[in-house]
Amino acid sequence: MLRTYRLDHPEIAESTFLDGWSYLWASLFGPLYVLRKGFTGFSLLMLLASAAIGLLAFGGLGVTLLMFSSAAAKLFSLVGLPIAALVIQGIAGIKLVRAGYASRGWREGY
Repeated sequence: MLRTYRLDHPEIAESTFLDGWSYLWASLFGPLYVLRKGFTGFSLLMLLASAAIGLLAFGGLGVTLLMFSSAAAKLFSLVGLPIAALVIQGIAGIKLVRAGYASRGWREGY
């Protein structure tokens, strides 16, 4: 599910990797991670994506807590929805960083 990407620049013989640690930092810091990689425009997109993911997660959490009376369902939503939101944010962050590298001429290594 969380693939490792190797990105190479064809002109300057430099490589970079997006691995498990990258997913972790992207999920925890979202737009700041994308900005740290040097993609200002994409970090603004990540900010919008993070806001949407957060709204959906907290909205889903609220709906779940109001709709279900089962303690197990409430516990699952309290634990599962924030974790799912972080995983989705990490994947979105890596996709935007990959798009940023691609826009600068980097390509995926073999």
